[in-house]
Amino acid sequence: MSAPTTSKASVSYPIFSATFDRSGHLFVGGGGGAGRSGVPNKITCFDVTSRAPTLEPFAEVDLSRDEDSVTCLANLATKDGAILYAGINSTEEERVKGENEHLRSFEVKFPRKRTSNASQELKPKGKISLLKKNSLFTPPTSTNARKEQYQRLVRLSPSKPAPGHKRIGAIASALAGDENEIVILNAAIVPPTPIKRISLHKGEEANDVDILEPTDGHFKIAYCTDYEVFVQSLQYEFGRSKVQGDQASPQKVFAVPSPDAFDKKKGRSKIRCIRWLSLHHLLLLINLPGRTGVELQVLRIPSTPSIGSISTRKRLPKHIVAAVDMDVCCLDANGAGDYQIVIAVGGIDISLAVLTMDYHAHVLSSIHPYAVYRDVHELHPWVAPGSTPARQPGRQWLRLASTSLGNTISVETFELHPVTSGPRSRYELSSRKSRYMAKGATWTVFAIVFAVVALLLQSMLDPEGNLTDSLVPQSLRNSAGISPPGALGDDIRFPGPKTVSDFVNPPVMKRTRRIRDLLHRNHHTDADAERKALVIDHDPASDSSLSTEVHVDTEEVLKRNTEAKRWEEMSRAEQKRWKEKLISAGMWAVDEGETILKGIFFGQAGNLVGHIAHGVMYG
Repeated sequence: MSAPTTSKASVSYPIFSATFDRSGHLFVGGGGGAGRSGVPNKITCFDVTSRAPTLEPFAEVDLSRDEDSVTCLANLATKDGAILYAGINSTEEERVKGENEHLRSFEVKFPRKRTSNASQELKPKGKISLLKKNSLFTPPTSTNARKEQYQRLVRLSPSKPAPGHKRIGAIASALAGDENEIVILNAAIVPPTPIKRISLHKGEEANDVDILEPTDGHFKIAYCTDYEVFVQSLQYEFGRSKVQGDQASPQKVFAVPSPDAFDKKKGRSKIRCIRWLSLHHLLLLINLPGRTGVELQVLRIPSTPSIGSISTRKRLPKHIVAAVDMDVCCLDANGAGDYQIVIAVGGIDISLAVLTMDYHAHVLSSIHPYAVYRDVHELHPWVAPGSTPARQPGRQWLRLASTSLGNTISVETFELHPVTSGPRSRYELSSRKSRYMAKGATWTVFAIVFAVVALLLQSMLDPEGNLTDSLVPQSLRNSAGISPPGALGDDIRFPGPKTVSDFVNPPVMKRTRRIRDLLHRNHHTDADAERKALVIDHDPASDSSLSTEVHVDTEEVLKRNTEAKRWEEMSRAEQKRWKEKLISAGMWAVDEGETILKGIFFGQAGNLVGHIAHGVMYG
């Protein structure tokens, strides 16, 4: 995962809205509102395709200071620029009269490219000009509602690269008392004309609106209030400017569960934002009650009119106690209809969480965190990479704009990576392979830590391996090469170089007692241990197994084993053979050193070397 490229800019007014076009132009708007001296109301345009660290505007328009600031923006692409739709209230006097021209249409002309003889000192400039003012909301009945009503949202249906593609839009009012509404627009003409009106329930406002166009001319408009989600289906014929079919009422598809008797004090979660992920899936941004956290929920929309169900939940990091905004970008799909979804969530702590999902074979994956960035801003419009036919896939970027009321702009540019090398390759921000590798590495670390902790606990609580013996069959332990818990515990507690001489074959670990454990056990369980001796006899029925005995003193050992020798009395060749035998039996390891063997007696039985080991118990 590479860090994004960051570009910065600042303006002379607080920013309330931002929108991208598909060619890499960013439009921002805001201001100080009416009657606020010294703070202008403006719309500013930036070209962010260069990914320069500092952005310079190519066009700006200064709006009337007698009217309200810019509250929302959306754009339509044109041949030489863009059309901007902005929410701007008229003066208070005009609003009280019911003459609030809240929807403004602006034309943006992009700068012309420099010619070879153009002065290098002159930067090309664009232009923004007002086209039309419109009043589309139904004026509220009360004077106070007329005074306070404003256009909270403007949203357009997704753009498509097809020539002549036409789009619809939606605007939503706020602070209109009990008379807030959503107006569906034909956005293909300037100024836009109303298609349908949706009256909201008494006292409710639309927190967010999003539009999907599954097939040409067929639209799905989703909107949410604090606690409910609705979907409006609409078929519109642009040539005849007419809605086709029955105009059914919006369908309620989800309601936030009310708290039960035990949770009433905690309150009820609220829906902050909503976005389409597919024809049957909506993404909800949920603020949990009492600023206790933020959750993303995927709502599955049923095919028949009924309440949907939450299929996926993702809790955001704990430091994000509440969210202020969300945007979603569905990257271009391949021939099979698979694509990646990139999600940006702005936290109230001025943090930004970026997450991804995969849509494959009509199924959505879980939500995967990509990165969290601190000290950014609240508004997060995405711009998807443009689709250009090419023989080989070129480099593509995904841009995310963050704005603030502190007059600053930050644009993060993420490089996308092709999934395949063909001409129709789709692009991803992060691949499933990279996520699986990261997840595998995480689980591997957890497994290693768990194994180490388990071995430490087992070596302390069950040093002789009795619990292991009772739980794991002997045949399975032999085939798996399980070593005594005490041996593994010693390797962890007394680390050292794990090298063995060339003549020593890697030992097959067997169930046996180590010399260190035998000395330790007898020292702590017998007050006369210092006068006793430990005898380890070779098992006649096996070439490698050793058994142990404890004798009263060394004299008894010498009587029964006349050829026994102390470790320090043996030759180097004999010591070498005994080391080999003890390692093979799992009684001693090279890293334990020879000190532990000093004072131990080794005897002879027949022609076998190292059949008996006698150890005097030391303190």
